[in-house]
Amino acid sequence: MVFSLSNLLKSKNTNENSEPLPKIDFKGGTKYAENLNNDVYLDFEELGGFPFIKTIIIGDISTKIKRTGCTLTFKFENNIIVLNSDNTTIESEKIKNTQVFFTEIDFELDEDEAKKIKNDNVEEISYTFKNKIYSFKPI
Repeated sequence: MVFSLSNLLKSKNTNENSEPLPKIDFKGGTKYAENLNNDVYLDFEELGGFPFIKTIIIGDISTKIKRTGCTLTFKFENNIIVLNSDNTTIESEKIKNTQVFFTEIDFELDEDEAKKIKNDNVEEISYTFKNKIYSFKPI
């Protein structure tokens, strides 16, 4: 029996496919931010007089969260706004015949937060899912 310590110490490749993910032409929202493998679509909506943000992430982010939800952070030059997801259950769905995932998340906010996000220069946004943080640059 041949035993190799070097085979045990090799890092396992988590991404079997080294090709970049295909870009999806999504027409269901306004493209707001991106990172290397993901696009964020963000739209301000209103329901019953209460504003909220509808976001959709399309790319390699796949998550399944129950009971805790997630947060969305808007970073400005001298300030941040942290929003909590409207639902505590978040689940990504795989887009048929691709390696791309679709994650839809709504966030509650008040009118002052909505005005600041719309009118001020957002430098970065980030989603926090449990202990994972994904950052994006607005376009």
